[in-house]
Amino acid sequence: MKAYRLTFLFIFILLLFSVLISCSRQKEGEVSTDLIHIPVSADNKKQQEDMPKFEFERTEHDFGTLKQGEKVSFTYKFKNAGKANLIISTVVPSCGCTVAQFTKTPVKPGESGFITISLNTDNKKGLVRKHVAVQANTYPAETKLWFTADVELP
Repeated sequence: MKAYRLTFLFIFILLLFSVLISCSRQKEGEVSTDLIHIPVSADNKKQQEDMPKFEFERTEHDFGTLKQGEKVSFTYKFKNAGKANLIISTVVPSCGCTVAQFTKTPVKPGESGFITISLNTDNKKGLVRKHVAVQANTYPAETKLWFTADVELP
């Protein structure tokens, strides 16, 4: 009976410890991706209308001609044209030459946000066409932002 109690106590402490660790990983000011829930089905138009919606000024950008090794940035600006808070969970670049920063707080209906991409042209040459995949609580759940550059040797 004593071994049963010790085993139970050990499992309880282990579970409590794991819950405390997982709760402390979220940084202050960050939005938990647990908040992102997309309950929409393709046949429910009313639900789609009530969701947050990206309205980008543009979804493509051309950096023009760049010298190899140049580092450039561009900011895609958007407005939430939907009826609920828009929450970006992540922005995934299509290659290691790109880094993205984005609005990490919920964007209320009618308000604006940003996604800034930085391109490093080291080891690149010729036409470069890449994208970042923006994952959010919108319908569809993923939006791609494209950019191009013509990279010349120095």
